[in-house]
Amino acid sequence: MNLQRFEYFMAVAREKSLSRAAQSLFISQPALSKQMKKLEDTMGFPLFIRSASGMTLTNKGKDLQEELEPILSQLHLVMEKYTTNSVIRMGSDPLLASYFFPDYIEGIDPFQIHLTMIRDDTIDLLPLLEKGDIDAAIIQDHPNQKGCFSSHLFSDEFYAAVPVTHRLAIRETIEIQDCFPYTQLLPDATTPLSKKIRALMTQHGVTPPVIKELPYHALIGYVAQNQGVSYLPSIMVKKVDYKGVVFIPLQNTPLKREMYLFTRDQHTLDVLKQIFHK
Repeated sequence: MNLQRFEYFMAVAREKSLSRAAQSLFISQPALSKQMKKLEDTMGFPLFIRSASGMTLTNKGKDLQEELEPILSQLHLVMEKYTTNSVIRMGSDPLLASYFFPDYIEGIDPFQIHLTMIRDDTIDLLPLLEKGDIDAAIIQDHPNQKGCFSSHLFSDEFYAAVPVTHRLAIRETIEIQDCFPYTQLLPDATTPLSKKIRALMTQHGVTPPVIKELPYHALIGYVAQNQGVSYLPSIMVKKVDYKGVVFIPLQNTPLKREMYLFTRDQHTLDVLKQIFHK
């Protein structure tokens, strides 16, 4: 079946005139008339009632038009997405922006990823996604959201970050409660990491001597200055060799986050899944 003939058919049905439809399609009227005759022969029934006043759809012609319209509209949308250079506006947290995205955003033209929104708590990106301020985001520990498309992306465990001179630095692994007697260097209290640490301290009946709240990127620097201990994800730990800091695995993985890829449409989700799973 020739798809172009269906496009021609829709034009004639819309214009109710062979001459006007031919003009809109930039073909000759005889050529268009010939194509409509071939389509009718293929379908096995007449599509139009021809008269001096123009072209009127038969009942079966009307049914065909109604069924074709959404199909062709969706097909046009798909073709546009695959043939037009696109920019995908992404939302991220600071650590993903620094240690995850750089591995993927190079050499992916025509789909270019632009990190346009950074939030300490990725859940704050969902309203921006729903409003259309961004096209996609990676959200922590939140598998789905009504009106959005999502897929599990990866799991990320945390390490304890301690000063190289700290008494814990000689340990190959530690329990998280081993860290609690020392000053805790944590991001803002509203962030998932800070909430998890505070919940674990409550669970173990521990009150730390001091909790210092810092921006994510300041945590490792304060650890290096022997200001306390902190907790950093494996995506960062595997890529940095920070002078004055030792990263120690936590036993029984008490700190772990599940990262989900969210988009506003299925096509963008499929494109990003191919990119991030390479």
